[in-house]
Amino acid sequence: MEAMNDTAAARTIGSLPALHASSLQLLKRGASGAFLVTIGGTGLSFLANLVMARVIGRHEFGVYALMFSWVSVLAVIAQAGQDISMIRLLPSYIREGAWGKVRGLRRGVGMIVLATSCCIALGGCVVVHVLGADQSASWRHTFYIGFAMLPVLTQLQQSGALHRAFKRPVVSGLYQTLGRPLLLIVLLGVLVSSVREIDAPWAAAASLAAAALALAGSARHLQRSWPEAGRAAAPTYEIRRWLAVGSQMSMLSIIAVSGSRLDVLILGALMGPGDVGPYYAAVRMAGFALFAQSAANVVLAPMIAERYDAHDMGGLQLVATRAARFSFAGALAVSLGFGVAGHWLLGLFGPGFDAAYVPLLILLCGYCATTSLGEVGFMLSMTRFQRRASMLVLVGVAANAAVAWLLVPSLGATGAAIGAVASLLVWRGLAWRTVRARLGIDPSIFGVPGKELPR
Repeated sequence: MEAMNDTAAARTIGSLPALHASSLQLLKRGASGAFLVTIGGTGLSFLANLVMARVIGRHEFGVYALMFSWVSVLAVIAQAGQDISMIRLLPSYIREGAWGKVRGLRRGVGMIVLATSCCIALGGCVVVHVLGADQSASWRHTFYIGFAMLPVLTQLQQSGALHRAFKRPVVSGLYQTLGRPLLLIVLLGVLVSSVREIDAPWAAAASLAAAALALAGSARHLQRSWPEAGRAAAPTYEIRRWLAVGSQMSMLSIIAVSGSRLDVLILGALMGPGDVGPYYAAVRMAGFALFAQSAANVVLAPMIAERYDAHDMGGLQLVATRAARFSFAGALAVSLGFGVAGHWLLGLFGPGFDAAYVPLLILLCGYCATTSLGEVGFMLSMTRFQRRASMLVLVGVAANAAVAWLLVPSLGATGAAIGAVASLLVWRGLAWRTVRARLGIDPSIFGVPGKELPR
């Protein structure tokens, strides 16, 4: 038995260079394809928000931005980490040939998330009805439509997660990242030509319709491309395991997304929708700096899980370093471009939007600094340090809340941007130190590909 184990180990070690080359090739191929989808989707999303702001005006756009920020946070809560658990569990199910578990995972998790999102949506409508009496009818109707959109968004995220787990990085973003904003632009054009006065509720209704159409397309694609071996297999439901993994993942996702939207929510609470509109436009523009990181992460997340499960720390270091350099290069290029043209681009949204130029520069600088550290979140959540990652993100959210709450009353959107950057620097810096100490990996742009750190 020992001889057999030694032989297997030797084969594994001997095949590591080939595995590393294969992983790097997959990262390059997948990231490049996802890169094109992500940059196209980011551009279309930017265009959709620009068109919306021009059509409905600064105040109504601020109302829509507040609604969508809340819905984005609630969508992650409704997911309960199950979109990430799919990415974490599905590769191992496929490797084992457990197609019954694969089919059960798709059905069971989908129903759990659908039920949860419907309950949260109903609860949100009740809260708006009870506590929104002092708000305008436009505000209330926008939030009602937003909560109706919540189950659709969570199912679209589920479908995308399944595509990612099957290592289809381009398809995973084709419908949500690219299709949804494209459809939204088309629907906004239809509204402009057919409705006399468009406000935030009309914009929210167009967003709901775009999400529903994107979901229909993604679900159809997934059904047609589903592996033949998994079509006839009897579904097996490991609900306890899904919930256990999801509970570990959900806290990190909820805290992370809440933190990413906290600056908008605090600005809206303290200054009102009129100030939210220009800042939200700056946030959407600054998001271009993260398109390279988002593209790499589509492929990187399941690869981290695979390399870690295979105890291939050299391969993990390799893909982490290459992904970090790819992400940082994209962030730096976008930041330089928007540093020059940002003031003019913000002005395209409408009168008063160029006031968010300084917050835009602050956000861009923060994104460059944090992307240089690498994808530390997935390095922790896709290994065995989910709880530690959640705690670190929570520290970052606390920093965001404290800084924004102190600075927004006097600095407005600039204070919100400083709070957002402070949050990223705090939690990602701490996570980078944790990855180095616990995994022996330097995920930053300064890591040495294929070389582990001494522990």
